[in-house]
Amino acid sequence: MVKTLTSIFVTIALIFGISYWEITHVKKTFAQFDSALTALYKKAESGEATYEDGSAIRTFWRNKKRTLHVWLPHTSIENVDYQLGEALGYLYERKFDDALPKIEVLIEICKRIPRTYSIRLENIF
Repeated sequence: MVKTLTSIFVTIALIFGISYWEITHVKKTFAQFDSALTALYKKAESGEATYEDGSAIRTFWRNKKRTLHVWLPHTSIENVDYQLGEALGYLYERKFDDALPKIEVLIEICKRIPRTYSIRLENIF
């Protein structure tokens, strides 16, 4: 009986611990990604952004998405890849007016994805 109760409590503690780590990891990753995208947006807005700036963000994203595949749906990751690829294409062509909306979408995605992993009533039911 004692072993069973101990096992149950250890399992519950592990579930809560892993869930907490997942939530904080996703929030931290997307906060870093959001700050990089915001800086890129400001540079693109002023016409100073280069393809290399966007390429550095893509490298950051590629490194981070390896671990995010465990926690996030693949469609969310594909959406970020798609939007980022289009934004980089526009930056390569120096079409800043076309790149800005794509970067805005990426910034919004960075805010929405962590919200889906926070402990909120709407996420539970």
